[in-house]
Amino acid sequence: MERYLGAFEHLYWLYNQFYSIDFATVAKLQGQFSCKQLSTVLRQVQQHHPLLRVRIATDAIGQPKFVETDDEIPLRLVARKDDRHWQAELEVELARSLDWQVAPLLRVVLLQSGAESELMIICHHAIADGLSGVYLVRDILQGLKGKIFERSDFSAALSLESAIPGIAPLKEATVKPKDYLPPPSRPPQPHIHTVVLSLELTQQLIQHSRAEHTTVHGAISAAFLLALTQQDVKLSDVMRCSHPVNARSQLFLPMPDAVGLYVCLRMTTHSLEADSAFWDVARSVKSQLSQIDTAQQLVEERQLRQPMMANLTDATAFVEEVRSQYLCQLTVTNLGRIDMAQQYGNIRIEALHVPIPASGVDLGQIVGVATLGDRLALTLSSTPLIDVDRAQSDRAATAFLSAGVKLLELAVVQEVASEVA
Repeated sequence: MERYLGAFEHLYWLYNQFYSIDFATVAKLQGQFSCKQLSTVLRQVQQHHPLLRVRIATDAIGQPKFVETDDEIPLRLVARKDDRHWQAELEVELARSLDWQVAPLLRVVLLQSGAESELMIICHHAIADGLSGVYLVRDILQGLKGKIFERSDFSAALSLESAIPGIAPLKEATVKPKDYLPPPSRPPQPHIHTVVLSLELTQQLIQHSRAEHTTVHGAISAAFLLALTQQDVKLSDVMRCSHPVNARSQLFLPMPDAVGLYVCLRMTTHSLEADSAFWDVARSVKSQLSQIDTAQQLVEERQLRQPMMANLTDATAFVEEVRSQYLCQLTVTNLGRIDMAQQYGNIRIEALHVPIPASGVDLGQIVGVATLGDRLALTLSSTPLIDVDRAQSDRAATAFLSAGVKLLELAVVQEVASEVA
């Protein structure tokens, strides 16, 4: 079985060849299971999600298509050293781009020591979004508990465009590309740091965001936008923040919790000073995002992208144009409250770090956010600074994450203090 990539899948596949955007999902687990058990479950889960069974090939005029195969998901076992080990291991993994011509378009690494482990899933972005990683973790844990998954037909793997209600397919491509496939790129090894907020701070953040007429997403965006003002940025420049948004609720999908690329990007702009009011910035983020109609955006982008991708002749120029449109200083990708159990037989998921992309070259500092079990986890993926020693660059990334968390804490503490007074 095979099908051509949709316009958004096509865009992500093409962009990934110039600037790697592979991404990872990491689950911290408690409980014992064997690598053999995990391998068996991965095989079952792969049968359940069609896009875990594909490679990408190009036809006579260079148009990419998914081709179904029977290759198993690669699994590597690593002896776990300590709580920080997975971050160092993942930094290396994300500097090894997945080969789109070789199936499947993901790999799994398990760091394990006794009952403690980290499960890392690295995916090509053309087949999956952040929520896909969450669904994969959930299915794997259910499989380890004993659930049996049925094989799903390849026809269930719809592209985003084909799942938009009431939209007819466009004419097929007729133009042969001239400059299409670039030489393989080697992404930089990112800095990855994470922090899990306390239960108390998570609840205070939720409550105060509501009281300030904004959202937790708005507050997190404000914290890291303001953290950027503490770095070497020109405050006279307008700062741009990218916000990937889940589009599944606007689509007609045979498998709503399927692995696939069902996301759209939104952008907010901010003119900030070092003393800009935290909650004003948070409200601005919410206000700008609320003015965008997701359904309408999907239709408009589909009408723009599909003919463009179908008849593309100069990939290099196109990718650079797209890159210029989405350049920003910060990306906040928030999966919100994760609706999944934490206990699966003798295995418990303690934390979920998602999504963690390969590089922030174009999307600035990238902050992944997920709330599991009433605790919010923040994961920073930062591109190494050019011509700077890696240790120094790593310290800068650590300081940036700490500054953002500190601003969140101060905003909540100030609100609590004002309520007490």
